[in-house]
Amino acid sequence: MSSLNLVEQSKRSAAFAAVDKHVGPTVRVLGVGSGSTVVYAAERLLELKRLNKLHPELLCVPTSFQSKQLIVDAGLRASDLDDLPELDPGSGSFASIDVTIDGADEVDAELNAIKGGGGAHLREKLVAAASRKLVLIADYRKDSEVLGDKWDKGVPVEVSPLAWSTIKRQLERMVPKSRVQGVSTADAAAAFEFNHPIAVLRQAVRKAGPVVTDNGNFILDVSMGKIYDPLAVEQLIKMVPGVIEVGIFSSMAAEAWFGNEDGSIACRYPRSQIKKQD
Repeated sequence: MSSLNLVEQSKRSAAFAAVDKHVGPTVRVLGVGSGSTVVYAAERLLELKRLNKLHPELLCVPTSFQSKQLIVDAGLRASDLDDLPELDPGSGSFASIDVTIDGADEVDAELNAIKGGGGAHLREKLVAAASRKLVLIADYRKDSEVLGDKWDKGVPVEVSPLAWSTIKRQLERMVPKSRVQGVSTADAAAAFEFNHPIAVLRQAVRKAGPVVTDNGNFILDVSMGKIYDPLAVEQLIKMVPGVIEVGIFSSMAAEAWFGNEDGSIACRYPRSQIKKQD
């Protein structure tokens, strides 16, 4: 078996393992992410449905056109996020989804992630933020110590088409020691590697012009080298008027499953969480 086939098999195994651990008869609402690895998660959901191992009234919340088609093709019920009731109104945090299983373009040691290579990060973040737990699945090529180490296509930033060029120029004015308003930059550590980001309007394939998201917006891919402080970068970009969502998911994932080069799989948790347990 070729190494590529081994990687695909390991991705499939990782997706199956994540679904088996987190999606059982007690899960009433499931968030279904986007990307190539999630296709395998949908495959496993279909198998569990045929075995009657899913909640009989399971609702699946898609994060993209692709994931909605996967849900429908598996014979599962799709639901819009706004149609869901809150799971626990008495809780201190909002959640309407039991668990979301999604892919990632890169995951660091703390399980911060870059997402949006497929242009679905707005809906992916909406669904993740409404979930009790976010579980990521990917292959070993997405497993990094620091964001930006392996993923070199930039941070996907969904922006308003009305002023994408202005937004691009504002993003490229950022410097590594930029911080949110009210925090001094003089003593701040560098949040990213490059002296200034480089933002590129994502172009469509087999269509003239830019990529248009499911929400009717454009995407700027913002390269800044290694990202040392994902939360700071996420906040900085989000503050630029016209930015709709940033493809950095800071401190959102609870667990990540990876398919390895040799066909095996691995499960990781945030490094700081492991240190606390030790």
